[in-house]
Amino acid sequence: MNTNDMFLILHGWGGNKPAHWQEHLYGALTAEGAKVHYPKMPEPTAPNLSAWMERLEGEMTEIPQGTPLTVICHSLGAINWMHYAPRAPRQVADRVLLVAPPYVMPGIPPTDAPPGVEAFFPPPMDADAIARTARETHIIATDSDDYATFEQTKAYADRLQIPIHLLSGAGHISPYWGYGEWPWVRDWCLRRADLPPQPRPE
Repeated sequence: MNTNDMFLILHGWGGNKPAHWQEHLYGALTAEGAKVHYPKMPEPTAPNLSAWMERLEGEMTEIPQGTPLTVICHSLGAINWMHYAPRAPRQVADRVLLVAPPYVMPGIPPTDAPPGVEAFFPPPMDADAIARTARETHIIATDSDDYATFEQTKAYADRLQIPIHLLSGAGHISPYWGYGEWPWVRDWCLRRADLPPQPRPE
């Protein structure tokens, strides 16, 4: 980890339970002495796009310009970042991970999707904004996600002109699928591991 590194963790719909890998990541990074922004989005069980955008934009104003920022998004947090990128006036991040972004067809949301989710879709497919906002952006997807097929997620990557990495058999990359602690994402954040992503230990 560079001594000036800063981190921003963006959760998905419903927020995160204590077992979630983002919760473990927050604890691990703060234990290393890192500055971590981990905003709780308004009404996570009934997400509202404008409220989530306002919260994210407010959080970004607290991060000094020029800080080597790493952004780690999960699920709807990744979609929130896609909406934010076209609004960013300049490069604001060094590295961005978009982990398991969902793919929701308007009018046909998943049966367990909370109210308000449809407003997030489709997200902006602005490749220029994504390239401007961060030095590098990557998608991590699986071939067993209930909220997006790998082909659907690859459509995001193709349109945004960013790399996509397959984490096979990892579902929605959530505690239900064993992604409580995820040592690889911690090590990647601390610049001790590289892409492609590695699954959590059995």
